[in-house]
Amino acid sequence: MADPHPVQPDSPHEATVHHRSTRQRRGRRPAMVGELNLTSMIDVIFQLLIFFVVTANFMIDEGVLSAKLPQGAGSPTASDELPREKITIRLMSDPSDDALVSIERGPVGSPIRYASFGELAADLDRLRYDPDGSRLDGIYEPDNPVLIEPQGTVRWQHVVNAFNAAISAKYTNVSFARSNQP
Repeated sequence: MADPHPVQPDSPHEATVHHRSTRQRRGRRPAMVGELNLTSMIDVIFQLLIFFVVTANFMIDEGVLSAKLPQGAGSPTASDELPREKITIRLMSDPSDDALVSIERGPVGSPIRYASFGELAADLDRLRYDPDGSRLDGIYEPDNPVLIEPQGTVRWQHVVNAFNAAISAKYTNVSFARSNQP
């Protein structure tokens, strides 16, 4: 079948057809460079600032005491220092050639008697304060004076055992008193 209306090459229908969209027909706007609208962002920031200033509580809370702490390192007060009373270990002769061991701890209390030198060493260790170790509940520092006072005719071995008990409890200032002969 032949085309009833053949197109002539020189006819105006042979021209290229251009399609234009609705947007192009209305007029093309120039492309906008991406810009931020900072006005609304600044408004929001100011609104938040006003909100936090209004809701902030500048009152001192109930039960809170305002105090100024001292600057720098403080010095220990007299109440922080441990007592410097001497510990006196008394050794007395027993008729069975054993020693009666007692300890006097200054004005703290009456003498305590021990059945063995092992008990004496354990009690001296319990009384020792050691900030570097685990003994924080003791009342005597390791350099507190420990005085060993033998009385009567106590055997020399018992005096040495008392000295060893004080040294094993980690006391460093152990000394001997004169023997009281009857």
